[in-house]
Amino acid sequence: MPLPRPAEGEVVVTTPRAARRRRELRMVAVFVVAALPVAAVVWLIVNAPAAVLYVVAQTLFLWFGFRRRADPLLRLSPTGISYEPGRFQVRCEWADVDSIGTVTLPDAGEVEALILSVSALHWAADEPVRREAIARGWDRAVPIGSFEPEWEWGRIGDAVRTWAPWIFDLPDA
Repeated sequence: MPLPRPAEGEVVVTTPRAARRRRELRMVAVFVVAALPVAAVVWLIVNAPAAVLYVVAQTLFLWFGFRRRADPLLRLSPTGISYEPGRFQVRCEWADVDSIGTVTLPDAGEVEALILSVSALHWAADEPVRREAIARGWDRAVPIGSFEPEWEWGRIGDAVRTWAPWIFDLPDA
């Protein structure tokens, strides 16, 4: 999928291709393993080719749905930050960044994040997603480490140096 076109003076960053590929392969393996119990029953009732066909069909179906998911997106602009993981959006101004800490994400584990002083949840797909984002603290964090693990030296670091250099002097959370 092509990157969204950035607005004038905006930096748009997505997760690295290698990380997306690893997550995709891990999910395909989970889909295959999840299909095996039903395939065993199909094998016993019908035959082996039908069981193999079932595993392939289910895996392709689930893989297609997984690929339709939106990739996380980080937008940095002179006015602030927008983090869009797909089911909700965190949007804030640079002045709302309070510290640098870590946050635990379902796909990436613990990553470095900009911790915000207030909740900046702009929208959520539905009420359960909103409650989960608030309960896990995702409404007050922008996980920049999931986009660039060494973000200080990449495009994110360049944007921070340009628009909010004081962030590098913030305490760790």
